[in-house]
Amino acid sequence: MTDASPLARFRASATRLFGTGGPLAPAVAAARRRLRVDTRALAAMRILLGSILLIDLAHRAPGIEKYYTNSGVYPLAVHEATYTQFAGLSIHALSGSLWFQALLFVLAGLFALAFVVGYRTRLVGFCSFVLLVSLHARNPAVLNGGDILLRTLLPLTLLTPLGERWSVDAVRRGEYREAVMSAATTAVLAQPLVVFTQNAVLKHQGETWYAGEALQIAFANDEMTVLLGNYLSAYPTLLEILNYGWVTLLAGSIGFLFFTAGRLRAAAALVYIGAFLGMVPTLMVGLFPFVLTAAVIPYLTPPFWNAVVRALPDAVTTPPPAGRLGWWFGGEPIERRLAEAAARRGRGDLVAFGRAYAGSLLTILGVFALVFVLLYGVGHVAEYEPPYEDEATAILDQSWGLYAPNPTDSYSWFITNATLDNGSTVAALGDSPSFDRPPDAATTYNSFRERKFMSAVSGDNDGAIGRGYAEWACRQATSRYDQPVESITLYRMIQPSPIDGTYDEPTRQTLIEHDCEAG
Repeated sequence: MTDASPLARFRASATRLFGTGGPLAPAVAAARRRLRVDTRALAAMRILLGSILLIDLAHRAPGIEKYYTNSGVYPLAVHEATYTQFAGLSIHALSGSLWFQALLFVLAGLFALAFVVGYRTRLVGFCSFVLLVSLHARNPAVLNGGDILLRTLLPLTLLTPLGERWSVDAVRRGEYREAVMSAATTAVLAQPLVVFTQNAVLKHQGETWYAGEALQIAFANDEMTVLLGNYLSAYPTLLEILNYGWVTLLAGSIGFLFFTAGRLRAAAALVYIGAFLGMVPTLMVGLFPFVLTAAVIPYLTPPFWNAVVRALPDAVTTPPPAGRLGWWFGGEPIERRLAEAAARRGRGDLVAFGRAYAGSLLTILGVFALVFVLLYGVGHVAEYEPPYEDEATAILDQSWGLYAPNPTDSYSWFITNATLDNGSTVAALGDSPSFDRPPDAATTYNSFRERKFMSAVSGDNDGAIGRGYAEWACRQATSRYDQPVESITLYRMIQPSPIDGTYDEPTRQTLIEHDCEAG
């Protein structure tokens, strides 16, 4: 008899080590418990991500003309001159017309709605991702950390079976798996850990977070705080406790989330979700808390979902028969019908090859996704430099320096004044040309996107973004006063945060002086 092949010997050795009864079998079982993801968690993640896409579109819609058309602050000429890392990535940049942007918004909304209900989940999710990247690339000046995390998280999730449960796809298939484990699901589990751990490391490079002072500084920033956040600065002891609690969650995320299992993991995930949702009534950070929540949902384990299902009526948890879905959704998926027809014609081998190829491709992409998350996420704070970092992370960013290393100890508001032909100075926008400190700086912005855009204008006052804003302000003032406008002046007022409860005098910066008549 000939000796077994090297591959056969390797398999036999692996079986002895890792198989049932092997010395490493307990470690393998423990790893599998921590890497398996409940498919109901993936379904909830899909529903939340799709809802975020819809809410994001609805939130952007009132500013669609201002931020995405040639008649707004960021016309195509400005788009082409700035943020060159996004060059050629925007379908929205094919036209500066309002009707074209509105059409793409409606199309994105339809794809997002299909993603929520889980109809052809991976296909519509990919289309949603393409349109999301296109929208972000059209005007990166209005993006915040939540947008970047959404753009990074969404494609990772598309490599997992998001439509396995609670979806039109699941009803049409008539079957589902209880839990899944793959390189792709591991990448999805790793992504929030990279965000939290990297941010904890970057915060440690500052002086305030680990001293318990950072949240008191952050909540003295009047342009960021809203609702309850406006009152928290009066409770420094509470903010110190919350500060240490937040740092503990960030620095201990691997231990709290990854190394736990069962009910303990679910409880830890709910603590994180509660902390994220606490941002909603306190800070003007847009959709960021909801994207963070979506990122942590895969850590909710079967005991949690079993309790949820028991609490819901049977009518909600029992899917309708496929025939009840209507003629468009009813019946088996078309790809399954085509596969059965090919098998009847004797082409079953081709069908089997196609399925194996698709499964292998997803596996390979999942491995690449996991390596990408770890390589670039860890590389951002490690001493080594990952290869091609700028190119690789242009879309899928892995830099999470949010409020790090220290929160800013000042805040700003902007005043745009117009000089009319008669020499009078009036407010080009807003109520008055006064330089007095507003009672609430956050209310000087229509949304967090306007705050982000004005920050970009402040950093580019002599560049294309500043000129685009000034020309738009000239048109707005001319329309408002129905007479020629001679010039526009943009001021930035910088107020040191009243950390000790007292206000210093704000500083006035003249950012732009633009001659409207010269164009």
